[in-house]
Amino acid sequence: MSLSMSRLGLLGLSLGLSLAACAPVDEDSYDDVADDELRVAGSYVRVRQDTRRCVSPLCGGLWVSRVNQRTLRCADGSVARECYVAEADYTGLGLSSGEVDAFGARDVILRGRLVLKTYGSFGRLGQLVVQEGWRAVTDAATSATVYEAYNTPRVCVRAPCPSYDANKLNGTTRYTLTGVDLAGVADVSRADRRAAATALSAAPGLLVAGAVRTSGESRSLVATQFYLRLSPGVSDAVYCDTDAECTMATRGHDVASTADCYCAFCPSTALNVTSAERFDRSYQRYCSTFRLSCPVARCAAPPPAVCVNHACTAGTRL
Repeated sequence: MSLSMSRLGLLGLSLGLSLAACAPVDEDSYDDVADDELRVAGSYVRVRQDTRRCVSPLCGGLWVSRVNQRTLRCADGSVARECYVAEADYTGLGLSSGEVDAFGARDVILRGRLVLKTYGSFGRLGQLVVQEGWRAVTDAATSATVYEAYNTPRVCVRAPCPSYDANKLNGTTRYTLTGVDLAGVADVSRADRRAAATALSAAPGLLVAGAVRTSGESRSLVATQFYLRLSPGVSDAVYCDTDAECTMATRGHDVASTADCYCAFCPSTALNVTSAERFDRSYQRYCSTFRLSCPVARCAAPPPAVCVNHACTAGTRL
């Protein structure tokens, strides 16, 4: 589903919390990420409607900007504060057009890639291919830095326990936290607060706009707004544009040490070729000489890997 006249206009972020006693500790540079991240591995963006009056698709699409960053690289290779795209492709979210319009009624943060698409005699213009969508829980505006926050398996012997991690979107700043404080976000429904608690329990967690505050041994992310994920979307490991980019892989995930080694049997996981090769390299590095007690398996011919809604999938196209 590609929509050019989307209602996903995001409100500007404005800080709604003031704690004079504690200063924020976020000192990350706005330019700490490679300009081409958006095209290579997806990036978190916000969009606003193009209201210029000229012929479509040259006008009437969307303006795309990167969350927490001043610039981004557009589909044509130029660098700008905002990039124009003729349309956004939301098929990877698995939502109906009505559902897309509904979540656009509030602030949203999208993760996606900018690609070039041919529009007949108008030539090649930018398109935003959306991999994830996150919806704000209230109408409150905020200009605070946005983080991905989640609980970790970290175990402590005394309080306060730094059991949460927070990663700045589109940045390199990482925080270990003792808490994530959502109480300052008013008018949140009980259902959304329950959903937020569930999302915080593990990665990918919750998107939280706010400031990191330190008091004694405690360090918390104090929210002015937070965002719930709308659907699983499309991960970078399976992202694709054509069938040729997909393969059936034997190794289905990264290996960081011998502790992660596992018995790899038959090609049963649909991945894009780039991820399959990366997973294979990490497996060979740590597991090729590591002794595992694996049963003998006889493999049948795997199903074909096809690209459906920008996701590599095992099976035939419907």
